[in-house]
Amino acid sequence: MIPVRPGFNPARADAESSAAQTQGVEGRIAEEFQPYGARSRLFSRLGVLGLLPMGKDNNRLGFSFERPKWRANADFSLIVAAFMFLAVTGAVARAADQVTSAYQSVSIGSSTPLWIAKDAGFFERQGLDVKIVFVEGSPRTLQTLIAGESQIVESTGPAVLNARAAGSPVVIVAGYVNVMPYYLIVDNSINSPADLKGKVGANHMPGTAADTVIRIGLKALGLDPDRDVSLRGVGNTPMRLQAMSAGVAQFMVGQDLELQQAKRLGFKVLVDYVAAKTPFPMGGAVTTQRYVREKRDVVLRYVKALALALQYLKTNREGSIAIISRYARSLNPEVMGAAFDSARRLYNEIPVPTTEGFELVARELAQRNPKLRDFDTSSAVDLQFVRELEQSGFLKSPKGN
Repeated sequence: MIPVRPGFNPARADAESSAAQTQGVEGRIAEEFQPYGARSRLFSRLGVLGLLPMGKDNNRLGFSFERPKWRANADFSLIVAAFMFLAVTGAVARAADQVTSAYQSVSIGSSTPLWIAKDAGFFERQGLDVKIVFVEGSPRTLQTLIAGESQIVESTGPAVLNARAAGSPVVIVAGYVNVMPYYLIVDNSINSPADLKGKVGANHMPGTAADTVIRIGLKALGLDPDRDVSLRGVGNTPMRLQAMSAGVAQFMVGQDLELQQAKRLGFKVLVDYVAAKTPFPMGGAVTTQRYVREKRDVVLRYVKALALALQYLKTNREGSIAIISRYARSLNPEVMGAAFDSARRLYNEIPVPTTEGFELVARELAQRNPKLRDFDTSSAVDLQFVRELEQSGFLKSPKGN
């Protein structure tokens, strides 16, 4: 026989035990929902609280109890908020259109706005996930475009005209530099144009801007680039400078960065094409007409990012040099600041490509490419995106858009 303490009431004990167990379960439930409750206050400010009618819940022990309305609603709100979060983040991910862009130079020049747009976050701000890759020479960047490996590339007027003459429907949609940004750099054996005769010139590949400029420049001096001198295809500007330093070549054309380095090596300028401000389609964003039709909004946002990059180049010296140093790693950092100060005066205020400079280029290229003799150079330029940005007011104050 089990002893019973005096005053013990079995019915009352059962009631107290049931209440204690119920409170214990509710306590655990309340504790479990506490984080949700805290977060529900955030969701309520965002206007996403659930609105379900209250009912009774049964726990595993068989006890029935009323759940507080705010806690039940918070539980539902968390589910709603989770779905909304996934929907929103999924939409953002989809909005980041992927673009591959090839650039053609590791010098401060026409490729630089692309570096700025990438590293300063202007592409990302426009909802673009842009992968930029180095492909030496503007004709080769266009080859990646025509082959479908790139969607928008950085290239030059001469390469675009040659591609158009070959039947490739490529167009320049934005321009960075619309003047001839070169200097005719010579060694100490050359003091006049006449001294160039019989000398070796370090040149780039045919159809590049450097090749076009050196030929135009030599003709302006009364020299035949195919007979009076020997132009040897060496490569990009750092390689041409190395050829001169090694004594393999006696002259070349280079831009501001190479000029600074050339002076340190004892070389000098024979002709300053920059001072002449000759219209020339030096650098710009190039894509295909098909891509313009099918991805017009992507191209428009790409041009917007370039407009912001040009403004950044004009107004943020330290930030620009820091970005340039990541891409032009082989160049002497001691001359980079001076070279940037000289080069940035050549960048366009707005990314409008030149139409005037194409005529000069076409006349030179037509000597070796007969298809360009009667070619309509205006067909190589698509101004619709720059014009739209001008009309919308974006180009008046791109910083705030």
